[in-house]
Amino acid sequence: MIYVKHCLFFSLIVLVIGALLFPCSSSQKTINEKKLEKLHREAIVWDCHNDLAYRVLYEGLDIGNRLPAGHVDIPRLKKGGVDVQVVALFIQNYLYPDKAARQCFQLIEAMTKAIAKNANAVELARTGSEVERIVDQGKIAIPLAIEGGHAIEDNLDLLRKFHELGVSSMTLTHNLSHGWADSSGDKPRWNGINDLGRLVVKEMNRIGMVIDLSHVSDDTFYDVIKTSQDPVICSHSGCRAINPHRRNITDDMLQALAKNGGVIGIVFEVGYLSSEYAKARSEQRAIAAPIFARVPRIEDIDLRIAIEHLSQGRDWPLENLPTIEDLLNHIDHAVKIAGVEHVGLGADMYPRTPSPVGIRGAQDYPHITCGLKKRGYSDEDIKKIMGGNFLRVWKKVTDKKS
Repeated sequence: MIYVKHCLFFSLIVLVIGALLFPCSSSQKTINEKKLEKLHREAIVWDCHNDLAYRVLYEGLDIGNRLPAGHVDIPRLKKGGVDVQVVALFIQNYLYPDKAARQCFQLIEAMTKAIAKNANAVELARTGSEVERIVDQGKIAIPLAIEGGHAIEDNLDLLRKFHELGVSSMTLTHNLSHGWADSSGDKPRWNGINDLGRLVVKEMNRIGMVIDLSHVSDDTFYDVIKTSQDPVICSHSGCRAINPHRRNITDDMLQALAKNGGVIGIVFEVGYLSSEYAKARSEQRAIAAPIFARVPRIEDIDLRIAIEHLSQGRDWPLENLPTIEDLLNHIDHAVKIAGVEHVGLGADMYPRTPSPVGIRGAQDYPHITCGLKKRGYSDEDIKKIMGGNFLRVWKKVTDKKS
């Protein structure tokens, strides 16, 4: 009998915790579930940033299968009702200045083949109009985005070539201040962008590529806002007012983004959501740093990248993880400062790093729709945040002829 009572007590605790962290689970009837499912189906659900390309190239995995670990693949996207998955082509910073383009070409080829192999479920989307057509056909649209402007190796011809191959967006920097733009993760070289950087911005405007300002320095952000004739985005950033991380943006930047007509994709990356978690992670990484420093340099670039990729997340603490409520708090703040027309989602979920409790992967996107509804957002505003705002920018920028 004591054993049975303990089991019942434990079960009750589990149900209570589940109710707190997963407010839209089947056990909760406070929101009409059928209406909520209809709302999620009707919305264009758009995730503006994911590193899926690395899994395809360096692990050789088929995105048509439910992948081991990780957060995103076609089965998870379908289960979560995700209509648009922007796939980032992350370019290692140390490959600049003369080996970055090679990796970009490899990632484009790998993703193009992966999409073709799963053509019954997904399709490459070059423009906003193509996104709409693909989604209307019941498939998942996959725009490609370069993560790191150093990929073009200071060469506008490479920028145009990548665009011709299907890339519709580019993050101007990663954690490297390169030949024409400064990063938030490196020492400034130009205090923003230089003349070549302004040419890059204008050329992206001309050919119809979306400019992404996540990762850039504050000075670069404002220089680009002044230079661009098109709306820009921050594909995967948070709010610095909540967590003063360099990768998040300030209230002034949110207001400037809104004035520009752009959109911030609220990131799910746990260190950007929570300052407490970021501190714990930094402390744990500091312990591991001397160990990694002793690892011999690997000259084979592909092998080195593969090893670094596969080791991601091994030094992340799992205690005190942020929850979906922290994610919703960033959304609330961005809406308050920039307006609901300028906020979206940019998960940056990665194969092996933790995600917020309650949003384990792409399959859990309905939890966000539910969370927004519980916080009082209207159906129309939820549709804007879940993807309508990014669709508006993509159509305005990419639906143009060069």
